[in-house]
Amino acid sequence: MPHKLFVLPVLLFLSACVTPQVAEICPRVVIPRETAYQTQIVNYKEQFQISLVGYNGFCYKDERVNRTKAVIEPVFLIRRVRPGDENAVSFAYFTETVKGPPAYLGKKTYYADVYIPADREEMEYTAPQVEVKVPEGMKYDFDINLGLVLSPEELKYNRRTFDINYRMD
Repeated sequence: MPHKLFVLPVLLFLSACVTPQVAEICPRVVIPRETAYQTQIVNYKEQFQISLVGYNGFCYKDERVNRTKAVIEPVFLIRRVRPGDENAVSFAYFTETVKGPPAYLGKKTYYADVYIPADREEMEYTAPQVEVKVPEGMKYDFDINLGLVLSPEELKYNRRTFDINYRMD
């Protein structure tokens, strides 16, 4: 009997070591797939595909206003779908919070104008940092959606197509 009492705590301890732990991160950025890419079509020809491929981010306490803020730097991959003489790519992206205290909810739009050299098929672009207010006590539970601003037609196009990597062969 004493042997069984010793084995039970050891098994519980070992099972606690094996249980996966969820890392607490701030900011908690969510990139919805349907707004993570955009294919720009000019004169009925696809010209560029902009993909939101990730972000760099951190949270900090802004002592001036005594509030926690998330800093997010979106990372985009811009691909030339067809050869062409266009070098300027303009697009908009957003941050949106949908759950939490009412004062912290909302959507904000940002704009980017990127120059892609004519001899490059693709390039990575890191957008300037944006800040989002984070409620106290929700630092690790506050989701921030990040995506590209799409027109209804572009959203419909994304829902009908696959999120693929174009190749220019």
